Amino acid sequence: MKLIAVLGSNRPGSVSERAAKHFIDGAKAAGYDEVRVFSANDMNIRGCRGCGSCRKNDTDCVIEDDFAKYLSELKSCDALLVTAPNYYSQVAGPMMTFMNRHYCLTRKDKTQRLRPGIKVTGIFAQGAPEDYPKYPSTYEWYMGTFAGKGMENCGMLIIGGDSDIARKLDEAYEMGRSL
Repeated sequence: MKLIAVLGSNRPGSVSERAAKHFIDGAKAAGYDEVRVFSANDMNIRGCRGCGSCRKNDTDCVIEDDFAKYLSELKSCDALLVTAPNYYSQVAGPMMTFMNRHYCLTRKDKTQRLRPGIKVTGIFAQGAPEDYPKYPSTYEWYMGTFAGKGMENCGMLIIGGDSDIARKLDEAYEMGRSL
């Protein structure tokens, strides 16, 4: 089985990156023997131009950048992990651009070009307390865009500034293992 992980933090060793590594270890324990990791910070991904070529021609995005490499891997994966820090009350900018580029996976008739059933999980880190009520709806909206592409939402992990990090890393491992 194949897992794709897209890390959204621009800080090496960040909380969300550490949690992603634990998630990946759990997924490997569950039989995911092929793992591809992409760092949004290291990728050259330009924003969607809204040109409509993808839907008009029922094809992948025409922009030639690193998103094409990711998309190729996505089409053959069984699970996707996305991680992101919360900057200024929202998922970090590079991960918004990354998410927007999935537009090309919907046809003109609103059917999906992506094979259904890919499992998607999100890990989000924020400086606010773990139970801060303002942000979960943002993360649910973000994850909903992937579910709208036919992916199976397998949950999300929110790590707050007051979280017990060791406990959260254990939770990330268990989420990966339960895929």
